[in-house]
Amino acid sequence: MDRIEIYWGADKDFEEATEKLTGEYFLVDVVNHINKTDVKIEGVGGKKDPPMEVENLLVHTDDYGGVREWAILGFSNNVLRNLKVNVKNLWLCNPPIKIYEDIVKNYEKEIITEHRTLYPEITIEDMCKMSEGFNDAVIGQHHVMKQSLASIYALRNSERRRPVTLLFLGDSGIGKTETAKYISSCLGTDMVRIQFSMQQTNSAYQYIFGADHGEDSLARELIRRRSNVILLDEFDKVSPSFYNAFYQMFDEGTFVDSNYSVDVSKCIIICTTNYRTEEEAEKYLGTPIYSRFSKVVIFNPISVDNKLKIARKCYTGLMEQIDAEDKVLIENNSVLSFFEKVIKEGAYPNMRMLRNDIEDAINFEILKVRGIIQ
Repeated sequence: MDRIEIYWGADKDFEEATEKLTGEYFLVDVVNHINKTDVKIEGVGGKKDPPMEVENLLVHTDDYGGVREWAILGFSNNVLRNLKVNVKNLWLCNPPIKIYEDIVKNYEKEIITEHRTLYPEITIEDMCKMSEGFNDAVIGQHHVMKQSLASIYALRNSERRRPVTLLFLGDSGIGKTETAKYISSCLGTDMVRIQFSMQQTNSAYQYIFGADHGEDSLARELIRRRSNVILLDEFDKVSPSFYNAFYQMFDEGTFVDSNYSVDVSKCIIICTTNYRTEEEAEKYLGTPIYSRFSKVVIFNPISVDNKLKIARKCYTGLMEQIDAEDKVLIENNSVLSFFEKVIKEGAYPNMRMLRNDIEDAINFEILKVRGIIQ
């Protein structure tokens, strides 16, 4: 083995580093070759096939799931030093702990180089951008950014070794997720979004604590992230019996499962729930996890005036996006006036539903004018 390059973090860093390599093979190719049995014909002599020459062995984050446990447990001896292959250079992206420890144990440190994704640090300019543009991006929640920035500023302390954890409370569709997206966009990154409503009890346990190396897990999503903004959506859907997995994450900035140990100490972790008050949130989440949040932010119901602003902004934005010919066809439509009327009558507590319905109404008008529907 000439060199071992280990990449921790965003997959794109690994892909950029290996895109111009030649003579590359993937883990599944090598393992399949090792598993291939030499065919012997009785009475016919002959030499065994020469070992597979592998100039560069590339292992992406998802590739470990494509092989059996024997390849993971004894990676050096069972794969890299197997007599059927001759691996010259090894490139690993986010290897599970078992593989990493095996590599460090069996190879000289001089040939091992580790690389880590560099996430942008939060600057004063970033926070100014968050403050200045928030009221236009998320209408009706002007207090939210003021409260959030007071906690986010703490990440500028170089001695701090734990993340900022924000708990967003409020009804569905009033700006919690949009706020998380906005914060991430101000930092020029795509946030990590984990939706706990999609997890059932059995699968949630494996997802949070880690099980088989081939299964999706929270730790694997976190270690390959491209952003230091992490949204744990519908956190109230997590079973209280799993909260202990987040204690170390919130307190010390490390998330550990059976396959990975992930540093999240410089992250902004945003947890959303549909609880409306701090008292309700603490009652149902429990004080041990509730007390670990840096800040609890309550999102208010959207007023009629702000709903009208959102409807007009949404309508204008959608009209700007449609085809020029379609725009001419429905130039005098009554979509916006209809939604203004029903909003004044008390409709639409959920802004996500409002946006979806306005888009559908515009499309319906286009289809009607074109004669596609009656």
